[in-house]
Amino acid sequence: MRLPGQEPEGIVRVPGTVIRMDSNREGAWQTLESDGDTAKYRVAYVIGSGAHASGYIISLANHLFQSPVAYYRRRAAYGLAPGYENKPDPDFTRPVEPGCLFCHADSFTAVSGTENEYAATPFQHLSISCSRCHGPIDAHLRHASSTNIVNPARLEPAARDSVCEQCHLKGLARVLNPGKKLTDFVAGQPLEQTFTIYRYAVPIGTEPPFKVISQSEELALSRCKRASGDRMWCGTCHDPHNEPQDPVSYYRARCLSCHADTHFASDHPPRTSDCIGCHMPKRKPNDGGHTVFTDHRIQRTNHDTPAAEPTGIVPWRDPPAELAKRNLGMASIEAGIEGGSEGEVESGYRTLTEVQDQFPLDSEMYWTIGYVLYLRRQYGEAATNYELAVRFDPNSSPKEASLGSAYAALGRSEVAEMYLERALDLDPLNLSAAELLIGLYEKNGRPEKAEAVRQKIQDLIH
Repeated sequence: MRLPGQEPEGIVRVPGTVIRMDSNREGAWQTLESDGDTAKYRVAYVIGSGAHASGYIISLANHLFQSPVAYYRRRAAYGLAPGYENKPDPDFTRPVEPGCLFCHADSFTAVSGTENEYAATPFQHLSISCSRCHGPIDAHLRHASSTNIVNPARLEPAARDSVCEQCHLKGLARVLNPGKKLTDFVAGQPLEQTFTIYRYAVPIGTEPPFKVISQSEELALSRCKRASGDRMWCGTCHDPHNEPQDPVSYYRARCLSCHADTHFASDHPPRTSDCIGCHMPKRKPNDGGHTVFTDHRIQRTNHDTPAAEPTGIVPWRDPPAELAKRNLGMASIEAGIEGGSEGEVESGYRTLTEVQDQFPLDSEMYWTIGYVLYLRRQYGEAATNYELAVRFDPNSSPKEASLGSAYAALGRSEVAEMYLERALDLDPLNLSAAELLIGLYEKNGRPEKAEAVRQKIQDLIH
C-alpha cells in the first residue's frame, strides 16, 4: 500500500457510466458520471505492488471504500477492478473491510462494530513491516539477538508456512475462531490458532481453479513439493528481502540446487535455459482481471494437469478439533453463497445446527445461521438468530442492520426501524442500513425522516 502520486490519466466507460482519472498538485482524483449525476472522489490510498495492477481506495468520514477501477500495468490502461466486471452500475460504495486490508497494509486500526470505519489515521505503517514475518520485535530492538526474533526457516513446518500463507493462500474461505480477529495472528504460530483456510478438494491428478492468491495451493500440487515433503517451502526459492535483478538466472540456480544430478531428455533445452519460463509460465487467473500471474505448480509441460470439478470443501490444515465442524459449517456457507451453490449452503447450515449448542455465546455463528434462514425467507427464525447475534455482540452495526432487515421482511416496520436506527447510531455510514431505513420511512409516509437520513449521509461525505 502507498499514498497516491501522479497517477496515470485515463477513462473507463461502461453502459450508463463513465469514470475519469486525473491528478494534479492537490492529489489524484476519480470522477464518476452516471445517470446525469457527477461525483468526484479523492484517492486516499493505492493498493497492490504495481507489478501487475494498482487498486484504489477512497476515504469518506473515516470510512474506506473501494474504487471500481484498477490500473493494469501490462495493458498500461485502466479497467474495471476484479469483482466489478459484471456489475451494471459500478460505483464507490463497496466497503473496504479489515479482511481486505490484512495483506495490503502492515497494521491498521479498525473501529469495532463497523464494517469499514477506521481511525482518523488508519495505518501506522503502509508497507509490510518486519513483524508480519518475524513476530513481535520490541525485545529484538532493545537487544538484537537471534534468540528473541522469529526466523521462519527455523519453525516447524505448519508455523513456518503460515508466515507466507497469511497472504499467499486465499482459499475459498477464511473462518475466524470464536473471539478472534485476523490481526491476532502472530508470526511463529500456525494460522489455525487464529483462523482456518478452506479450499476445494479435487481428485488426485487434477487441479483447482487458478487464482491470483493461490501460490501455496499451487506449490502443494507440484511434484517438487510432493517429493520433498516438508523440506520444500516458499523460502526454498524466494528471498523475501530481495528481488532478484536477473530472475532467469536466479531461479535457474534455485532449480539446479536440487536438480544438479537430474538426467534430462535429449530434447530438453540446455541447463543454461529459462527453467521458470517453461515450468512456471505466467497465466491469466480466473479472478485476476486484466493481468497474468506465475503458475507455481511447476509442471513438466504447460497445462499438463487437467481441471476438475471439486469434490468437497476441506481445511488447508485442520483447526483445533473442537472447532472442526463449526469452522467447516461457516466455510461451506460462505463458499456456497459466493459460488451460488445451494447444496454447499445447505450442508454448512446442517453442520452448524449440529454443533450450535456447543457454542452458546458465538455471535458470528448465530449471525451466519440467521443469514441462511433469511435467504430461505424464513424471516421469523432468521430474526431469532439475529437477536442472539446482537445479544452476544451488542455494539455491531452490521448485526443490528441484519436484525432490522428480518423484521422489515416480516412487515414489522416499527421494530425494523428501531434496529436500523440503532445500526446508524453505531455507524452513520452503514449505507445498506441507511438505504433500507430510507425505504421504510418512505413506504410508511414519512418522507421528511427519509430526507433527514439522506442529508446526514451527504453531510458526512462532503
